[in-house]
Amino acid sequence: MRLTRRTLLGATAGLMAATRPGQAQIAKAMMGRAELSILTDGSITLPGSLLARDAPRDEVTSLLTSAGLPTDEVTNGLNVPVLRHGDDLIMFDSGAGRNFLPTTGRLPDSMESAGIDPAKVKHVLFTHAHPDHLWGALDDFDTPACPNAVYHLAQAEWDFWFDPGVFSRLPEDRHAFAAGAQRVLKALEPQLKRFRPGDEPVPGIAAIDTAGHTPGHVSFEVRVGGEPFVVVGDALTHPVLSFARPDWAAGFDQDGPTAAASRRRLLGKLVSDKLPLAAYHLPRGGLGRVEQSGAAYRFIPAA
Repeated sequence: MRLTRRTLLGATAGLMAATRPGQAQIAKAMMGRAELSILTDGSITLPGSLLARDAPRDEVTSLLTSAGLPTDEVTNGLNVPVLRHGDDLIMFDSGAGRNFLPTTGRLPDSMESAGIDPAKVKHVLFTHAHPDHLWGALDDFDTPACPNAVYHLAQAEWDFWFDPGVFSRLPEDRHAFAAGAQRVLKALEPQLKRFRPGDEPVPGIAAIDTAGHTPGHVSFEVRVGGEPFVVVGDALTHPVLSFARPDWAAGFDQDGPTAAASRRRLLGKLVSDKLPLAAYHLPRGGLGRVEQSGAAYRFIPAA
């Protein structure tokens, strides 16, 4: 069954309507022969000033107001996709864990609610190594939360976070990001493999270069179940601004121009190839599709 607005409405309407940031609720959709579950690690709330860095504030406010969205702050869910294909369980990102914010660390409960045993997860693929995607990879004892999994990270992402000059390349308020990335990745290293864009770190799952948010950020084109979709990570983070103004840098895009170019390419691919997406921070579990809207785009949530 192809993941379209119609099929997702039928498959997930009840679950996705109940999914709000911070709840251990689950969204599901069949992707051909594979089952996609969207789990939650909770939520994070950010000031509105971080939505579009250096963009004209009146234009940002106008777009948000027209869409009925708040302008002073935004609360984003942490949507963790898990794909079940036969006996294989494949997770994309790991949440922030309990040591990041009081509102994060819900993934273990969400996995239990979904009947997913962390010990049976075979692969964990990271889009990038920001705290809200990585730190949940370790449990309360600083050991891998999915003890039998192979963890996968882009080589460029590893190189960036372990560069001796990484702290000088980040503002002081993000030095903890680097220290945390180094701590978690070192703990995972015995189970971690590195890849490059274009590689298939897992057969049927290809890494797409979407650098800019971080130097090694990737998205994943997933064709495991026969019905392809794309896990976009933080290449698309806001349901209006990322689509209507893809050239605007988000607050945590490290390299704004590179992130914007990656976002444009990704949006074009999603439209031209008619590929559904699973996004880490978009609402209602982050499942949906993209439509062309003039010179820009529009996000169509699945439910």
